[in-house]
Amino acid sequence: MRREGAYASLTGVRAQGATEYLLILVVALIIVATAVFYLTTTPPSAMITGTAEKSGDNVVFTPSSSMTPSTIPAADWSWAVYHYATKIASGSGTEDLKRGVTVSLPAADATSGDKVKIKYSDTWYDAATVA
Repeated sequence: MRREGAYASLTGVRAQGATEYLLILVVALIIVATAVFYLTTTPPSAMITGTAEKSGDNVVFTPSSSMTPSTIPAADWSWAVYHYATKIASGSGTEDLKRGVTVSLPAADATSGDKVKIKYSDTWYDAATVA
């Protein structure tokens, strides 16, 4: 028996519509789960820049006034000075790194143009170029 008219089209649309709604719901849940994952696993953002000058056997690094976070505890940062791709000096933080407060980094072989890099939260930041 062949069905025609409104009833035939309604029965076909209902089954297809329910499947489409379930697929849309699954896609929406995947998108929400992905967004929650990325928002909860994003590492803390930081911006570490400043100025560096050679002073005797040291490089004096001064973090900028916009450094984020504003203070980094001594145990949480380390440093290195690079001459092109060669590390010429490195060490751990000996004092808290604070906006605008200078720290002396022992780097006897540093010259003008060398790069000061600061490591914080397992990320190295190109912090300054030695003047």
